[in-house]
Amino acid sequence: MIMRSVMAVKLHGICVTQCELHYSGSITLPPRILARSGLTAGDVVSIYNFNNGARYDTYVIEGEDDHTIGINGPSARLCYKGDRIVVVQYVMTDEQIESQVLFFNEDNQEVEQEAVF
Repeated sequence: MIMRSVMAVKLHGICVTQCELHYSGSITLPPRILARSGLTAGDVVSIYNFNNGARYDTYVIEGEDDHTIGINGPSARLCYKGDRIVVVQYVMTDEQIESQVLFFNEDNQEVEQEAVF
């Protein structure tokens, strides 16, 4: 059996709405995005920031509302409110999987790929 690291979920173009430096760390995602993407609280994800090129890993927490995209803890030094980011989850598997790729506009509404930027 050969295990491969593959992209399972990609949230492309999400706009950061909140940065909380004095927090234990993580990315806050709305329940509607978690449900749609299949991500769950505690999942490890990579964050790629379009605005400054920062790349880092963190974990997901579920937000209390359907609007907050929050960068928390030390990662808040790598993002600002209004930055557009990509959130990616990679998994180790020996199976073929179909990656879930979702695109978002500046209002964090899911859109077709052509309408992202």
